[in-house]
Amino acid sequence: MTAMTNELDWIRRHILRYSGIILTTLVLLWIITPYKPFLAGIILGGLVSLYNVLYLARRIRIIGERVVAGQGPAGTGLVNRILMIGFSVIMAVRFPEWIDYRSLVLGWPISYILLAVVGYLLVRHDRMDRKEENADGSNTEVGFGDMGH
Repeated sequence: MTAMTNELDWIRRHILRYSGIILTTLVLLWIITPYKPFLAGIILGGLVSLYNVLYLARRIRIIGERVVAGQGPAGTGLVNRILMIGFSVIMAVRFPEWIDYRSLVLGWPISYILLAVVGYLLVRHDRMDRKEENADGSNTEVGFGDMGH
C-alpha cells in the first residue's frame, strides 16, 4: 500500500467518523425538536456533502492508480457531484414542507469543512511523528505512510 493510499484511507475514516457524529446529532435533534424542516435540510445537505467528499476521494485514488500504472488521468467526477447538489435542490423544491432549502445550503459545506479540519489533523500528526523520530536520532524523513489509526 502506498503512502498516498494510506493518507486517503486515514482521511476517509476520520471524515466518516466525524460526519457520522454530526449527522447522528442532527437526526436526534430532528426527532426531539419542532424544527424538522430546518434540520432535514441540514441533514440532506450533510449527506450530499459526505457523498461528494467520499466520491472525490475515490476518484483521486483512481487517478493516482492510473498515473502509477502509466495510463492517462481520469476525471474527478465533477458532473456527478454537481448532479448530487441538483438532486438535493430538487428534493427541497419538491417537498418544501419537509425540507427547508435555506438550511440545505448550510449542510452542503459540512464535509468540506471536515476535510479541512482532518487535513490539519493529518499535518499535525505528521509533525508530531517527525519530532519523535528526530528526538530519537533515527530517520528524519517521515511520510504519512505509517499512520496506523
